[in-house]
Amino acid sequence: MLPRIRKSKVHIRSGISDLKAGALLMLSLGLANCAPQPVQRVAAAPTVATTAAATTVPSRVPNTVVPSLPPATHTVTASSTPTAVQPTVTETPTSTPTAAVPATHTATASPILTNDPPTPVPTPWPTPDSHAAERVAHVPILMYHYVEPLPEDADELRVGLTVQPGIFRQQLAYLHARGYRSVSLYDLLYHLARGKTLPEKPIVFTFDDGYRGLHKHAFPHMQAFGYSGTVFLLTGLMDERHPAYLTWEMARELAAVGWKLEPHSKTHVQLSNRPFELVEFQVLGSMQTLQAHIGRQPRFFSYPSGRYDQQVIDYLRALGFWGAVTTEYGVEHDLSGAFIWQRVRVPGRGSLSDLAKYLGEDTSH
Repeated sequence: MLPRIRKSKVHIRSGISDLKAGALLMLSLGLANCAPQPVQRVAAAPTVATTAAATTVPSRVPNTVVPSLPPATHTVTASSTPTAVQPTVTETPTSTPTAAVPATHTATASPILTNDPPTPVPTPWPTPDSHAAERVAHVPILMYHYVEPLPEDADELRVGLTVQPGIFRQQLAYLHARGYRSVSLYDLLYHLARGKTLPEKPIVFTFDDGYRGLHKHAFPHMQAFGYSGTVFLLTGLMDERHPAYLTWEMARELAAVGWKLEPHSKTHVQLSNRPFELVEFQVLGSMQTLQAHIGRQPRFFSYPSGRYDQQVIDYLRALGFWGAVTTEYGVEHDLSGAFIWQRVRVPGRGSLSDLAKYLGEDTSH
């Protein structure tokens, strides 16, 4: 019996030992599951700074692409607690081609070429002084029409209105030798209103209708003697590019060297005793057209065929005109009669002695 009892004790002890071992194993596994897990270090995103200092990220575009832009950088400030921050998208220049300004360009406005008409520039009104009512000026205002060769089929009217180029040059040579110097209607009015000094022997050259031969024949001869003139234009016929009349390019060429361009109506319709609507169309229309082409308001008018009445004069004054010329003969002018200034017609069949007589020159020697 004793050996069996000993064996039982041995088995009991062995079982207790197994129970202890099992209990210890369970305890160690439980403690193992409660232990802190090791911290995994995750690399920070490229856009997050790990210090309080700012980090500068250079642009991928070279600084020489657009010199005028500020440096292509952006700054990211680190927060106190590291978090998973998404990369910030900034407006950084890319390699896409842009309209970059060259490095030598300065920031100035570039002129824009347009076909717009020039802006009209007002001409200052010469306020009359205390002596204006007393002044009278002896200034011949010559009146020409055609200056060109006479056509073979010319009728009597055309012959009387045409001064051939050779004769015209002789007239200029005579006037220049006698001491005449050209002035404008503006000079004459400023003399009467304000006492502006005129040459000793002033003369005004006017050309009615604006025929194309003026540019080819009269203009070069006038330039040769240092003279300039006034052209009264038919703006409607010029707009139609009628071959007998100046083009606007020719007219502006004259204006560029000191010639005066003034209206003579749109289509050479006589204006006296006519409905106001017709007067308005012919006068205002020609004034506005000319103003658009030369960049200033014209101030003088030539009555078509020399015809006018008080309605026309009053309307010219209302539009800001300073005066007008007729086809009547005269060489003496004053300020009160500025809208009926007279002229000296130069006929096609006239001689130098006739011209001298019209001017009041002594022809006895």
